[in-house]
Amino acid sequence: MTDNANIKRQFLNSLKRGTGEAYLLVRDNPKIDFSNHIIKGALNIYAYDGQSEGNRAQYIFDIISITKQKDKIRKSILQGLANEKEHTWNLTHLFALAKLFAEQDDIEVKQAMYDRFLNPSIEYSDWVGSYEIIELDGLNGLLYVAEKFGKFIEQNPDDVQDDWIIKHFQDENKNIKVLKELQNKAKSNQFIRIYLENIKRTKATQAKHKTKPIKYKNIIDEVLNSKPFISYKRKRNLTNEEINQVAIQLINETDKSSIEKLLDIFGCYKFPFDSQKILDFAKQKPTSKNRIVEYAIYALKHLKSEEIRKFALNKIQTTKNPIDYLDILISNYKSGDFKILSEIVNKTNNVDKIEQLAGIYSDIYKTNKTKECKEPLEILYSKMNCAIHRRGIVEILIENNVLSDKIRHEIRFDCDLETRELY
Repeated sequence: MTDNANIKRQFLNSLKRGTGEAYLLVRDNPKIDFSNHIIKGALNIYAYDGQSEGNRAQYIFDIISITKQKDKIRKSILQGLANEKEHTWNLTHLFALAKLFAEQDDIEVKQAMYDRFLNPSIEYSDWVGSYEIIELDGLNGLLYVAEKFGKFIEQNPDDVQDDWIIKHFQDENKNIKVLKELQNKAKSNQFIRIYLENIKRTKATQAKHKTKPIKYKNIIDEVLNSKPFISYKRKRNLTNEEINQVAIQLINETDKSSIEKLLDIFGCYKFPFDSQKILDFAKQKPTSKNRIVEYAIYALKHLKSEEIRKFALNKIQTTKNPIDYLDILISNYKSGDFKILSEIVNKTNNVDKIEQLAGIYSDIYKTNKTKECKEPLEILYSKMNCAIHRRGIVEILIENNVLSDKIRHEIRFDCDLETRELY
């Protein structure tokens, strides 16, 4: 393989992960044509979770800005914007990228954005492009979006719209009476009127079907009778007294379904009594009928003892899925454990498992400040394509004063704008 081919392969790997190495490779190799790979990054959102991470438009736009093939890439973006009909996050990425061109007075790209909005609409993603159009043209952009929705509703009378876009614009523009502006425009624009009437019907339907909150006798009644489990928000806001009540109930509980629900609470809180109770649950034989063992293992991450550490290390070294037991090291980490963590991540290539490891390793090294974090976290950095977790990893490397010069230079051009600020 030639040097140019190696550099292109290195570039594409970085581009898919969203690291700043891609920008640096283009900058430092002006004679190499990266355009085909850049187009792949323009037409596809390579983020692990496009919804959570958001678009990578600025990242791609920055790379395009230092290439000699801008016109070729721009044409591909226009084609992609017109032709993407299946993938929501690819389309959001394309709209955001197009907006950056439009902000530089590119009239053709701006018109392409207006033409593409709702034409056609991806199912359950009819909102895609609305925010970019509104960000470009403010109230006029909102009026355009409202009119387009009205035309769509006229052709699809069963369509349902809410007022989220209007509320978002109002939050960003306190000085404008947004709803009043829309209502005034609706007097002469039937499509904006159709849009507002649809929102009004949606609100009325939602109010009619709004369920009343269930009242429980106490926290035990709530935990055992919430379906399927107590809500995450409620679970994160228990008092110390409620946690103790749940713990006491767990000690005395015999019904496996109830044990499962009670154990679920201690994934968020430290079990306040003898940790052996939780360890005994974790040592049970796993079954497909309940998740007692899984929840017990997760609860052990808050508990510390030599017995718990011994259990974790044995499982990590002997089971097919050592990742399932790594959370336990959050409270049971010892010097030298980085070797185990490095070995595991070195052997892992599945993107979902890499993402899982990123979360666990971040928790381990947030709790255990040590320069030992460098090796396993750098291996993760080189493999993961989740910019959110990568930012967390970079923060930990900085906190422990072990950030390499290579990564330090790259983060200036990372796809995550908050990561860039760490430079």
